[in-house]
Amino acid sequence: MCFDFDNARSGLFVAVFSLTVLLPTTCWALEPEAPDHFEKTIRPALVKYCAACHDPEDPSNHIKFLQADTTAGIQHLRGIWGSTAAQLRNRTMPPSDEDQPSEQERLQLAQWIDDHLRATACELGPYAGNVTTRRLNRQEYENTIRDLVGPELGYHETLPTDGGGGEGFNNNGETLFLPPMLMERYVEAAQDILDAAIVTPALRKTFSGDQLIPQGKAQANGARLLKPGQELTAGTVIYVSGDYELTVDVRNAQKKELRLVLKLDGLPADRFKLSSKYEEQSFSTTVRLNRGFHAIAVENPQAQPNVELLRLKVKELGIKRPKEAQKFHDRIFQANDGKYAQDRDAATKLIHQFASRAFRRPVNDDELKPFFALYDRAVSRNDPYEECVKLALKGILISPHFLFRIEATPKSSELQRISDYELATRLSYFLWSSMPDQHLFDLAKEGKLHQTPVLKAEVQRMLHDPKADAFFETFTGQWLGTKEVGGSISPINGQYRDIYSSELAANFRAEAVQLTTYIARENRSIIDFLDADYSFLNDRLAKHYGLPQLKGRQLRKVEVDNGQRGGLLGLGGVHMVTSYPQRSSPVLRGAWVLETLLGTPVPSPPADIPALPKKVSSKDSTTFRQKLEKHRDNPSCAACHDLIDPIGFGLDNYDLLGRWRDKTENGKPVDATGILPSGEKFAGPVELKKILLSRKQEFTRHFSRKVLGYALGRSLEDPDSCTIESLVTSLEKNGYRCQTLIEEIVLSIPFGYRQLATTPAHPSH
Repeated sequence: MCFDFDNARSGLFVAVFSLTVLLPTTCWALEPEAPDHFEKTIRPALVKYCAACHDPEDPSNHIKFLQADTTAGIQHLRGIWGSTAAQLRNRTMPPSDEDQPSEQERLQLAQWIDDHLRATACELGPYAGNVTTRRLNRQEYENTIRDLVGPELGYHETLPTDGGGGEGFNNNGETLFLPPMLMERYVEAAQDILDAAIVTPALRKTFSGDQLIPQGKAQANGARLLKPGQELTAGTVIYVSGDYELTVDVRNAQKKELRLVLKLDGLPADRFKLSSKYEEQSFSTTVRLNRGFHAIAVENPQAQPNVELLRLKVKELGIKRPKEAQKFHDRIFQANDGKYAQDRDAATKLIHQFASRAFRRPVNDDELKPFFALYDRAVSRNDPYEECVKLALKGILISPHFLFRIEATPKSSELQRISDYELATRLSYFLWSSMPDQHLFDLAKEGKLHQTPVLKAEVQRMLHDPKADAFFETFTGQWLGTKEVGGSISPINGQYRDIYSSELAANFRAEAVQLTTYIARENRSIIDFLDADYSFLNDRLAKHYGLPQLKGRQLRKVEVDNGQRGGLLGLGGVHMVTSYPQRSSPVLRGAWVLETLLGTPVPSPPADIPALPKKVSSKDSTTFRQKLEKHRDNPSCAACHDLIDPIGFGLDNYDLLGRWRDKTENGKPVDATGILPSGEKFAGPVELKKILLSRKQEFTRHFSRKVLGYALGRSLEDPDSCTIESLVTSLEKNGYRCQTLIEEIVLSIPFGYRQLATTPAHPSH
């Protein structure tokens, strides 16, 4: 094996590789390029290994990327050239029965193609791309319900977890489809949410004898004779699931004790004993009734005399609702001191207002006809007014216009500016993972939202709103992989299990989120992610890291100056993500730095190479560094490991829970020195950080790509490289300030425009 990725974290490694950074200065990618470099070096190498199948003169060849005999010719075949780079990295081309380039040749060719496509992307002209219609993911649904209906009324427990896509985030439209089972859950959720939010008058219903089934003649006092072996039934609709009291009023004219059976939906619910006195007697029982129709019956068993059944009563005992429910109820019905109109005009107005907010845009009467029809149907059944309204609102909550983010379809490849309401929605789901608030709706209505000063002001306002916490948490956890800490990522090594706890895992996750939050809200340089003189700690983390004692569980900014903390490489959660359950892993850590910080993807290992051990033994006299050095004797492994391993060993002073150590799991002394292929030497994380800081442009480019991909909710394509380079330039001019990046993304063409794609997508890096 090239390195130990057979069982690596899902999504951590992708089958592509580029050597943008940390390469020897003798490599092609870093040498000044001669004007004819493509014609004399790159193309001949590709012809050597590819022309057997892709001869441009062969009429049967449909993949004619070698038709490009100059760099200008590549522009017309960008999609095919992007695919060529991916095939080279993946080792899927050339075919196994053809001559193969060396690993170094393969990676250098792929890197040259990538660099060229990126450098020439802006020659294609402005590019917006098209964001596919996509379902709200679970968090977006929960937050939208919170802002539409009210806090504590959300419903997500039975909704499935959404997988990542595109740039690695779970808001990517390519993965957010709607299977039938999920639609059923949305229907259930809509009902539960509205049952909790709309206060239907408490049910108190009494059925006299002549209202019971089967119908029969009642006595003068309204009682029915319940004959031996007979049962009398009342049917009722329950609008809100909860506890109800069922009461039976009867009279026993006999001189002996009798028994009756109370049935619910055909099954015995309770049994009563009637005393022998002739006076009226009442018997009650409490049952749980779910929303819907229920049959309540009283049965007189065989071999008993007649019994007089006077009444059957159903009484709601009180439905537990969140405190916010009454506020929503009063708001939606525009109640004044608990009173509100209950007619068709009032219903029309509130349905229109609710739909406009739920659909996140103005609505017209024609598209509301189905919801008015639902209201009218409930009215025809004599349902309570609140239930009639509830049925219409339920239809809105399961409408595609609520469950999906739907934008107008682009009509051509020309740039088309999205509407102000669409921009408000893009902005709110980017920074809040939720629907626009009233201020955004007002700006959209006034047609002001596309104005640059207005957009910048909204970015500032929204970043400092508590709802932006959703962005910081979601983006950070998925970008770094720390959202899995405490879940799928947890130690099983005995020496760590006594230290690890769910509380520590939660602190690790929060520590990473707090760093992102601070950098964004305080407009710090994004380079603080690589190194900073502060961390976010509480009493638990300070003790865990061996730092001076702190008091309190609340995380706060703490100055650090020993180089062990500060930035992402000092986070315990990062070191858990880059370790196996039983040992730390220099390979996983080196690859994580390359992929997550520098945007240098790492290929999967060749299938015929055995995996490295995941466990360590104190009896093993060989250090893990020695094992990897032997591993690199294989030429197929050396090309990757020469780059990955030194970085990983530079972080070997951290155990798998992020604590500083001087010895590894098997008791061997830590050796955190390394030499990069460029010849740069370092010892430990402090010196490694300095090297990473010298590559801050690579970090800036990759971080910009990640935030842009999250903001757009789609896979980035070859033409998006122009936007990314523009973001990098703006950051360099503005001190790498985080808010500069967010503002420039919001002002960018991909964020504010759309178009039909005409250029084949370049595989995502």
